Amino acid sequence: MVERITIDHVGHRGDGVSIDRPPTYVPFTLPGEIVDTDNNDGKTRLVQIEQASVERIDPFCRYFARCGGCVIQHWEPTPYQAWKRQIVIDTLSQAGIDCTVDPLIDAHGAGRRRVTLHARYKAGQTLVGFAEAASHAIVAIADCPILDPALAGALDAARAVAELLKSMDKPLDIQVTAADNGLDIDVRGSGPISTALIAQLSSLANEHGLARLTRHGELVLMRTPPVVMMGKASVALPPGAFLQATAAGEETLAALVLQYCKGAKLVADLFCGIGPFALRLAAKAKIHAIDSDTRAIASL
Repeated sequence: MVERITIDHVGHRGDGVSIDRPPTYVPFTLPGEIVDTDNNDGKTRLVQIEQASVERIDPFCRYFARCGGCVIQHWEPTPYQAWKRQIVIDTLSQAGIDCTVDPLIDAHGAGRRRVTLHARYKAGQTLVGFAEAASHAIVAIADCPILDPALAGALDAARAVAELLKSMDKPLDIQVTAADNGLDIDVRGSGPISTALIAQLSSLANEHGLARLTRHGELVLMRTPPVVMMGKASVALPPGAFLQATAAGEETLAALVLQYCKGAKLVADLFCGIGPFALRLAAKAKIHAIDSDTRAIASL
């Protein structure tokens, strides 16, 4: 049954929240909007927008609202940023922390330099893309506008890997990282692979010019060790190691760390990873770097 409701605010997960009690959560809606919804199967869906918010804008991705990768692309930047900041304020307040929260810093930069694509096989087709919201169904995509241009070959390479492993009929997660010297791919979910398939994967890696191809972190082929710059240091990237989603995000965080550590002669980095802070700080201080990931420590 179609029901008309008014949206009061946007919840912390990005859904519009109705003024009713108990509230109704409606995806892709904004404060003040009057919308028609359908809840036949227990899941609220947006049917149409009867009265749109003046803050509504057109999404920049053709897959938005089908692909579950992004929750909000339909809101003007200023109210969106205020909403994100308020989430931080509310979270801190619930923990009893009263402090000043600065405005949001846009650190998207050139885009995400790492992406995990999902591959599934359905009715003889190989689907590579992202999951729908709250679903295991895959939306096959041809492009993604939030990715760094350095990941331009990621989708083609992931599709080729998925097609090659099609005979195994297993759900795959294919993590692709744009290292400074090429794409680094780690395939997960395949289970053991035959020697023949490994040979074919090696040929595929060469064909697509991959820096490295691994399976669950185990090396299949390395044409050149994938590296990323941490300040002035070149770091060999361990398979699957944590990396800030965008280079601009890493630079922004590192600048703040350097600012607050200014003048310090001895610094302990207690969750150092592959060194985004420690290696920059090392130019001006003695660093004691600690992490539970032995591969990350070995890369420093």
